[in-house]
Amino acid sequence: MFKGWFKVHRLMLENDLWLAEKFTMGQAWVDLIGHANHKPGSVWIRGIEVKVNRGQIAWSELTMAHRWKWSRGKVRRYLGTLETRQMIVQQKSNQTSLVTICKYEVYQGGDTSESIPGDTADDTPSSTPDEHQTVHKQECNNVENEKKKDKGAAALDYSSWPESPDPQILADWKALRKSAKAPISQTVVTRFGNQLSRAKDLGFSVDDCLGKVIEKGWKGFNADWMANDNSSSFGQPATRRIKEFPKE
Repeated sequence: MFKGWFKVHRLMLENDLWLAEKFTMGQAWVDLIGHANHKPGSVWIRGIEVKVNRGQIAWSELTMAHRWKWSRGKVRRYLGTLETRQMIVQQKSNQTSLVTICKYEVYQGGDTSESIPGDTADDTPSSTPDEHQTVHKQECNNVENEKKKDKGAAALDYSSWPESPDPQILADWKALRKSAKAPISQTVVTRFGNQLSRAKDLGFSVDDCLGKVIEKGWKGFNADWMANDNSSSFGQPATRRIKEFPKE
């Protein structure tokens, strides 16, 4: 097996030859490593600051799909495979997907042309690559532990939704579900996402749809209801006028 590493400048990742065709799985893996932060920083997404540590990258599935010329489904399956192999850890939110490269120091630590945080003035590392790797591995474990701790409603995947709703509207929708004793499962989120995507094609935003769901007290949602809304049900008790998902 080959050991050691060779230098690859990040400019290569923007070369027209690199981006000319659909990415291979190996190419996508190198792309993730090459674009991961080499030092702690942050990015602003929709007015919200997202902290990004060394060895992490804040890219949405849509960004990866566009760059790699893949479908979002393929991106999602690929990231799932990397996570199963313990190569990455994912943290998903309404803003983006934060991906942690679990062995980042193996690929980018040691004798690189860029200094590692904590290096001394004479470029002699104040800690060894093994020590950096131990710290980074612990960060991956911490992220994974947090995900397990938050498993449930807070860890639901909303990536099937065509866009992120206003936080207050989303909170009001969750409150409606709670008052109607209708738990929000991953199946519910995905089915809403399918119908919200249809509604988006009809010209309605996610906020429009959730606002109508809240106004009418609907338990489920069908894109057709936006165009064929029967307002005669409005004003009835929520427990009586809640609609179910359409049968598929």
